[in-house]
Amino acid sequence: MVAIIGTALHWSDVLVLLLYFLLILGFGVWSSCKNRGSVGGYFLAGRSMHFIPVGASLFASNIGSGHFIGLAGSGASSGIAVAGFEIGAIHWLMVLGWLFVPVYMRAEVFTMPQYIKMRYGGERIRVYLTCLALMLSIFTKISVDLYSGAIFLQQALNWNLYGSVIALILLAAFFTVGGGLTAVIWTDFIQTVIMVVSAFILMIISFVRVGGMQQIRNLFPYAVAYTTLHNTTECGVPNENYFSLIRSFDADLPWFGIFFGNGVASIWYWSCDQVIVQRTLAAKNLTHARAGCLVAGMLKFLPLFLMVFPGMIARILFPDEIGCADPDVCYEVCHSRNGCNDIAYPLLVLRLMPHAIRGLTLACMIAALMSSLTSIFNSSSTIFTIDIWQRFRRNAHDWELMIVGRVFVMILVGISILWIPIIRASQGARLFDYIQAVSSFLAPPVTACYLLGVLWKRINEEGAFWGLISGLFVGMIRFIWEYSYTAMLCQLGHLDKRPSVIQFNFLYFSALLFIISAIVTIVVSLLTKPIPEKYICGLTFFDLDNLEKAIEIPTRPGCMHKANTYYDEEQPYPFENSSSYHINQPPTETEKKALHFFETGDSTGIVFYLKTAFAWICGLEKTDELDGQSICSSSHPHDNTSNRRSITSIHDEHVSSWHKEVSYAAIIILALCAFVWAFFTDYRIRLN
Repeated sequence: MVAIIGTALHWSDVLVLLLYFLLILGFGVWSSCKNRGSVGGYFLAGRSMHFIPVGASLFASNIGSGHFIGLAGSGASSGIAVAGFEIGAIHWLMVLGWLFVPVYMRAEVFTMPQYIKMRYGGERIRVYLTCLALMLSIFTKISVDLYSGAIFLQQALNWNLYGSVIALILLAAFFTVGGGLTAVIWTDFIQTVIMVVSAFILMIISFVRVGGMQQIRNLFPYAVAYTTLHNTTECGVPNENYFSLIRSFDADLPWFGIFFGNGVASIWYWSCDQVIVQRTLAAKNLTHARAGCLVAGMLKFLPLFLMVFPGMIARILFPDEIGCADPDVCYEVCHSRNGCNDIAYPLLVLRLMPHAIRGLTLACMIAALMSSLTSIFNSSSTIFTIDIWQRFRRNAHDWELMIVGRVFVMILVGISILWIPIIRASQGARLFDYIQAVSSFLAPPVTACYLLGVLWKRINEEGAFWGLISGLFVGMIRFIWEYSYTAMLCQLGHLDKRPSVIQFNFLYFSALLFIISAIVTIVVSLLTKPIPEKYICGLTFFDLDNLEKAIEIPTRPGCMHKANTYYDEEQPYPFENSSSYHINQPPTETEKKALHFFETGDSTGIVFYLKTAFAWICGLEKTDELDGQSICSSSHPHDNTSNRRSITSIHDEHVSSWHKEVSYAAIIILALCAFVWAFFTDYRIRLN
């Protein structure tokens, strides 16, 4: 057995890579000149984005290098069932556009924890969700992309792991620091085009090489390594239901778990996660936000054909490498003892793609990694700036918030680099399985908190908080218990001796954990006092027509205080308004001193150019506006946040000239989704 080695790039591949980077840099610099001068511009792109870049950004933010590596690897391992996660996401994109986004826009929020603060009051839920979101962004999303990107770079180019990944992180951080969400969305847009085009080329070449879809169906069950033919176990043998999206209850990806267990995690990901929701909040209006969800939904049909089927083809063409079952042989092939399914996509690129086109595909992989990283960097910096920094700096000006956001991006870069050794130490598919488990253990309580809060006014802060805590407690018990055991290697005579509780499918556990969290939330809410109407006007889906503006729920200063909505209204209440924005207050003496650098110095020479460069990086393009307002005031010409997100903005959408057409298109897409489910289902499978 010969180990897979890196391949030197042809000069045409290098040329394509250089053209790609020049194109992305051009878009980044161009978009960095837009919407840089205000908080709304930097964090929400001035809320002026068209539905096409919004939809493309939703897709690109979701589809990272982890999908190319992971979906192709899962397809090579067990067939098309993994595409059920992608097809199912179309339903939840519709839920985002038609259920959650109207509520978020009506609430006029920047971040998801900010909505939770308005809906429930108090600080403890918001602190819990903010910290959870930051941890998930740093240690799961970034780590998955870096892990899968490292696999591709090692297999395809034989580059130095640390140097390559650090360069990609720094390049991704450049766009986020320089231009905020506008740069992120526009670079996402062009990178989505690159991803789809190059993946289409590889898909066509792969289908031609294997002989079409029917040949995939005929040959895949026989795509086994030579070592598998000499043992009596099922290790290395493809799943018997390899060509069905819907599988039985006892399968690895059962239909009930895909629809309901994955549905719980998907509602969290698509409707409650800052990375995704921030793209829809950047849309011009509700109709553009919904149309963006439709564009992303249409694009979500592609992974089945662009990633899963090519993964199956890779196993058919290279069964000894990708289908290896013996741990020693697998380690010789891909330096992992848990299997080599994850090298399926890199092998296709190396062995099937012609020169120049191979460079375009490599650019596609880099684009996928950068798209995900830029989205995570920007969204995480938004959460930190709005939900954490303003707790300590309630009178912070726009210029300070933007500087803090950019500095936090650099902190994320540092943490990501420090995380690389842990990624490299994680062998095989362990890290990918770890990410799936984390979603199952942590997402269901958060889903219950948001979904019940959006749908039912009776849910209060006490119920939501104890629902989150109880769900976290149960989920962490399962998490710690499961990962206290080592991974089960696929080899002769090695039986899975883990407790049956741990072998309980994580998709079923996700649905069970959601039910537990929802029950606790409802019961505690019903046993405690409801939130008075005046505090939650227009903050639930069935109350969008309420023209009254909600009053902020009073809360004692401090991180872990709960809401207090039952005080005597006739007496003054000393609690602080903890989430109000004071971005137009006159600067303090300390702030004026901090800005002294921008007011003094010679207008010529090196000092002037240093000041200009630093001001551009920090978005401080109005350094003379210090008297009575912030440097980057909210009157930026592209920042129509305040004048557009009025109380009546949601109502205005219903008379939009193409509002009904968007809803009809959603019905058509859902019907097409049902057709795909039915077409790729083996009806000989028993569903019980």
